[in-house]
Amino acid sequence: MKEVKKIVFEAGKILKKRYIDSFSVYEKEKGHLATDVDTEVEIYLKEKLYDLDSSIRFYGEDSKGSDNSDRRWIVDSLDGTANYIFGVSYFCTSIALECKGKITYSAVYNPISEEYFEASEYREGAFCNGQKISVSHKKLLHESKIVFGFSANYGNIERYHSEWTNIFDGCLKGLGLLSPAMNLCNVARGRTEAFIDFGCSMEGQAAGGYILEKAGGNVLNYDQSSWDHSIKGIIGMNDSMELKEM
Repeated sequence: MKEVKKIVFEAGKILKKRYIDSFSVYEKEKGHLATDVDTEVEIYLKEKLYDLDSSIRFYGEDSKGSDNSDRRWIVDSLDGTANYIFGVSYFCTSIALECKGKITYSAVYNPISEEYFEASEYREGAFCNGQKISVSHKKLLHESKIVFGFSANYGNIERYHSEWTNIFDGCLKGLGLLSPAMNLCNVARGRTEAFIDFGCSMEGQAAGGYILEKAGGNVLNYDQSSWDHSIKGIIGMNDSMELKEM
């Protein structure tokens, strides 16, 4: 997938340049911000991926598109838009290839940290900048770093706290970070032990969830059933934590 990597890196150049220069912000819906960069990069990716193989459909966060194709790219052109807007360099482009309902390839790239995560059904493991990565093996909650998918929304924070009180009270450190793909990749490389997000979309979780699985982690739907990337919400963990412990 060298061609895909080139496309993702070029998309990253656009994200980085506009992040440093300027961009416009608008509200898609209450509490959901977007930028003109989201659209610009999605259009770029759609065109380039179509040129690469016109038989593969495209499903993006903004343009949506086909949801019933045997093969489709699932794309979040700018995962972590709120971070991008607020000047926090924790965002990425996220791409997953779905074949007959199964993820077979993923790429996640943060152009600021220059971290490129990748996983494929044709290669064992997951990688960051070409180096094989793996999850941490911490099992005890008080040693674990946990990430939640919330912003300054008291209702959401209250829900997380009521459903995961022991994690809030018992973990080494808890943090709300708004980039599901990056959060899942950081669990995959052992920086953190778990990521929990009841509102995570397919576009935000498909690539990162697959990378985490290939790195040896455990991925579940938010209701703790077997992971289906098309279902909203996700729990991603290392290979040692147990939900009953959490």
